[in-house]
Parts: sequence; C-alpha cells; structure tokens
Amino acid sequence: MTPLPPLTVEVTRGPAVESSHLVHAVVMDGNGKIKAAYGNAKRLTYPRSSLKPLQAIALVESGAADAFKFSDAEVALACASHSGEEIHTTAVAALLKRIDCTENDLECGAHPPIAAPCAPSAVLCNNCSGKHTGMLTLGRFLKIPVKDYTNPTHGIQQKILGAISEMCGNNITPAICGVDGCSAPNPGMPLEDLARGLARLMNPSSFSDARQKACRRIVRAMSENPDYVAGTGRIDTVLMRAAGGKIMSKGGAEAVNIAVIPEKDTVVALKAEDGNHRASQAALAGLLKMHDLTTPDVLEAVQPVAFPVLKNLRNIEVGVVRMGKTP
Repeated sequence: MTPLPPLTVEVTRGPAVESSHLVHAVVMDGNGKIKAAYGNAKRLTYPRSSLKPLQAIALVESGAADAFKFSDAEVALACASHSGEEIHTTAVAALLKRIDCTENDLECGAHPPIAAPCAPSAVLCNNCSGKHTGMLTLGRFLKIPVKDYTNPTHGIQQKILGAISEMCGNNITPAICGVDGCSAPNPGMPLEDLARGLARLMNPSSFSDARQKACRRIVRAMSENPDYVAGTGRIDTVLMRAAGGKIMSKGGAEAVNIAVIPEKDTVVALKAEDGNHRASQAALAGLLKMHDLTTPDVLEAVQPVAFPVLKNLRNIEVGVVRMGKTP
C-alpha cells in the first residue's frame, strides 16, 4: 500500500493557523493487513502506556489474574494510566493487600495525582501503579522474588516481553528497550508492529486457547470499565464510555494512541511526531471519523476533548484544535 502523507492537526488563533502537528498512523484489520498508512508506518516508536494491554497478557494468560481473583475492573486497572482518583488508589491498595505486597514494593515512583495535580505525591497516585501491581501479582503467582522486577532481565519482564514479541511479530530483547517514566522496560518498535500486536489482541485466533481467552478478556475489561483505564474527562474514558463497550482506547506518553474496534475489524496505532497530546487526541478522533469506525454520537461526545475550543485567561474564545486537510 502506498503510504499517504502524515495527518495534520492544526491549532488556530483568530483566522490563521498558529501551529500545526504531524501525526503518523496505521489503520489495520484483524488479519494484519494495513488498510491505510499515514506518514511513516515503520517509524521507530516507543509505545509507552499504549503498550499496557499487551503487557497485561502475561498476567491474564498465566492464570495469575484468576488465581488472585481479579475482577474485570481490576484487569482494566492493570492496563491503566489512571488519574489517581479515589476509585483508582483504593483499588490498587486492595490488590496490593491481596497479593501480600505493600506500596513499598512498587517500583513506579511517586507523582501527584493527575486528577488533582496540586495534591501531594504518592506511589498509589502514580498513573502506572495498577500496571505495576499486576506485575507484582505475576511474580507472586510464579513464586519468584519481586525485588528489582522492573529490570528487563527479571523473570517477570521476560514473561511480559516474550508475550509482546509473539504478538507484535518481532524479537524484543532488553537491548531494544527504553526505560519508561514508571521505570518499566518499554521496547522500541516500528509503528506497524504495534498495530500488528493490537490486531492479534483483537483477533487472537492463531494463538493457544489460554492466549485467546486472555486477549478477549483484556479487550472486554478495558472497553467495559473505562473509568478504571484513565479518569474523569480524559479521552480514553470519555471515548470508551460513549462507545458503550465497542471501542478499546489507550493513550501513552509522548503522544501515542491506540484503539481497537472489533465490530469494525479495525485497529489504529498513531504517534504525533512532536509528542504533543493535543495532536494525538485529535488525530485519534479524526481517524475514527475518517474511517467510519464509530457513530456520530460517540464523535460528538469526544469532541470537547479531542477538538477543544481554546480560551484565554478571560474566557474569551481565541482559537480551536482541528484536523488539517485530509491527505
């Protein structure tokens, strides 16, 4: 397939375009066929938190999630970049207690909650604390020491990276991993390989029964528990809530976004060149519309987040975020 130019997201001020962003994107079907590629489909990309659904496969496939009685909401939390709201921190604390760990075992570090950035920093408020608790759960299930579990050579990470390798179709080694903001390894890969991993998550028919069940549970858990995946007013939660379980969406740092739409046999993986979230959020909504991947009411619900009206300190409207000319 001949690649199209990158998507463009524009930011206006008055009658003019003040800023613009380029976005690379891959739209793929469940068999791994690229339906559309914008910009560089082979661009080396660190998926950052968009990788979390694939990172969670080892937790669910191994039997660890079932052994520790994870609900679907708790599986969603293991895939989350949560806002540090009470439902998130309470759930993480309960999971830690269930697996006989404490927040001192978490290696994600502390930061103020996204929901209240002026609040004190806390480890439980780290947006990745659910993912890290899932990693600790896997270690407890495997009966291996959990200290230094974020080291890419640790047994927990080897299980996780092995599953990601099989899903994305490449050999992921510690040497190609960057260190994520939460200290977990994050492998660099071509954008189309990330899309391929998502396509197999959506259509895992070529894998074992255990892998198939794990993939389907992760997609269901995230799409049906949007409040646990992100938080109030954030695009993943707004989009998945409006879609009523028909879309799985996950953003990541440096403006990576992914979406899985089983009803349309389509996945999306995108990366804004400059790492700006306003570009990736707009591009995600733009692609959903361009490729007829959801309904007008869902697009309307996500409009204020993806395409905000920009206001100054006196609440005067000064511009908008919008998609540029379609390639």
